Amino acid sequence: MPRHTIAACTALMITCLITVDARATSLAEIQQRGWIRVCAHPDALPFSSQDPNQPGFQLEIANALAKILGVKVTPEWIVYTRHARRAECDAVIGAVVTLTGVEKTASRGALLTRPYVGGGYVLAVQGSNTSVHRLEDVKPGKVGVEYTSWAHYLLQTHGFATSAFGSQTDIIEAVAKGEVPAGMVTEPYLGWFLKGHPGQSVKVADGYVRDPELQWNTAVRLITSDQALRDSVDKALEQLLTDRTIPDILAKYGITYVPPFKR
Repeated sequence: MPRHTIAACTALMITCLITVDARATSLAEIQQRGWIRVCAHPDALPFSSQDPNQPGFQLEIANALAKILGVKVTPEWIVYTRHARRAECDAVIGAVVTLTGVEKTASRGALLTRPYVGGGYVLAVQGSNTSVHRLEDVKPGKVGVEYTSWAHYLLQTHGFATSAFGSQTDIIEAVAKGEVPAGMVTEPYLGWFLKGHPGQSVKVADGYVRDPELQWNTAVRLITSDQALRDSVDKALEQLLTDRTIPDILAKYGITYVPPFKR
């Protein structure tokens, strides 16, 4: 699997496989010790990185949450999901919550907080393109997708012609150069790319209507948590949304805030 694919999948979905054999961690215990351990990928900008000057939006949100709780963040660097079982983290900031079906949380005390942002795939086209509004408009030509991604599978299942790439950045660059007429990419990668390449003319297709199968919400997954800890994090998230801390953090990385979708 390509490195960028691993990074993206880990940053977005690392929590899906986490189970820990420890008892539930209480809010009082975290406040007493003075820190909360957060799992994060060491090299997956705009999500997270080891660079203290550019830690990624997930770690910045984690720090904002920790400040409200009166503690500090201790990052636990995770590259592969199989390492998460022994990481003994308290939380992961980027837990994907699907919009379809029933969400199943991990066992042994793991709890999901309220969703704090909506996300998903969008249809990217060149900035001058005014004719493509939906996937059906990409004629002739293939839609760029990340190899083995959910978008790759879904578009092929529905009979759309696709061209597979090793990373979302590769897709965006191909769209900008006109190598493919459109590409399915997630908003954080598109925003981050445009922030670093202001001269590139790429946009979300005019009038694009989101497909619920390609969208999700993001919450915090508390790996071994009691109800008091989840309630406190929920209240902290509400505060960070009300005072626009979370939207402002996302904007630093070129990402426009999208409210959580209704399920």
